[in-house]
Amino acid sequence: MPVHLHSYTRASPFLDAAVQIFVQTWPSYDLAATRSSFMRYAALRDFHGIVAVSDSVVVGFGFGVRSAPGIRWHDQMTAQLGVDHPALHDAWQLVNLAIAEEHRGHGIGGRLHDALLAAQPCPRALLSTYTTNAQARAMYERRGWYYLHSAFIFPPNPHAYVTMAKELARLSPTAEGRSSVPMERGPC
Repeated sequence: MPVHLHSYTRASPFLDAAVQIFVQTWPSYDLAATRSSFMRYAALRDFHGIVAVSDSVVVGFGFGVRSAPGIRWHDQMTAQLGVDHPALHDAWQLVNLAIAEEHRGHGIGGRLHDALLAAQPCPRALLSTYTTNAQARAMYERRGWYYLHSAFIFPPNPHAYVTMAKELARLSPTAEGRSSVPMERGPC
């Protein structure tokens, strides 16, 4: 079956489908609390969410926001890496990316990743994933992500995470319609 990508917002029915995929992927999370968290993120600056749909069923999702003070992840990373760490400035955070188990291994996660990064406005991106999630880490490594921290704990969650960053270059179109020249980015 073909898979199509669709953006979603707070008002979209896709948001609830993304919450369902999240809770299926991480069953220890409460459905109502997860939905509330997704709604909070969807209201933040530069939120961008995308779902992957196959045969009218959401089979994966991803979303992110501009990393900024006041966001728990950003604040905890700042405490660990220092407020002046260059990766934390003008950055967009890939908050979540998950594919329903039966649809993994078909490139859907990579497509969501690429679409999300193409849509965000900042010169760099950040993420975290479980240290034990070898499949996700390999995908990010293949796409040029580098490690900022190898075993970060986000209290009260006891699991260790790696944190990663990626420098992004936007290309401007040439007269032939190909991209070749890095574009200047405004402040994030």
